Amino acid sequence: MLGSRFALRVMDWRDSNIVLGEQMNTRGFDSSRLLPSHKGVGILRPDGDTSVGADVLAMTVRTYYMPNEDWRTICEQGRTLREAAGTLTGHAAGQDTMPVLDHAAAVKAIGAGHAVDAVQSPGELPEVLASLVEYLGDDLSPDGRDFVPTAELLSALEIDRKTFAQQMTDAGCRPTRDRVTSEDGETRQVRGYLTAEIRIAIDRAAAGTGAADEDDQR
Repeated sequence: MLGSRFALRVMDWRDSNIVLGEQMNTRGFDSSRLLPSHKGVGILRPDGDTSVGADVLAMTVRTYYMPNEDWRTICEQGRTLREAAGTLTGHAAGQDTMPVLDHAAAVKAIGAGHAVDAVQSPGELPEVLASLVEYLGDDLSPDGRDFVPTAELLSALEIDRKTFAQQMTDAGCRPTRDRVTSEDGETRQVRGYLTAEIRIAIDRAAAGTGAADEDDQR
């Protein structure tokens, strides 16, 4: 019955009306009047005809009530059956590790449509670019951010400024200046990197060519 409303015991008539509809308490239907002992009891406002007649606005009904102890027993039995069948997976099986980002897949999605066999494995992607792919994610897409401050990247990647600058230069990314607005609304000019240049560097790495190779071709 799509659109039906069912209100269990609530704190006051206002809460009951939120579920059942405006002024339903004035018509004698107020789930705040149910007692704590009324486990599984609620007021049903059906959508459409019911077995008790089409003119019935609402009715008090009792659902199948299952105590927590019974529910816990069912869950334990289900777990035992899944363990025996070898189908227990995920958190229930103790697999608490976070999913690992597939850098190669991210490069393929961010890049300009290289063939699958042209995408390098995560191990072949320069460490700094792999870290940027993992941190920036969708922000590296053409519809994402245009500019990322150096200070933000240093904090996110937990790397010192000199090492980061050298690695970015080796990857073919040169810093620039742009205006950013801080949380307090102040606009100031800071150093950072254009995401377009980072994408180009990722494309070069995916194609197996470095910045030095392009310089030689020039």
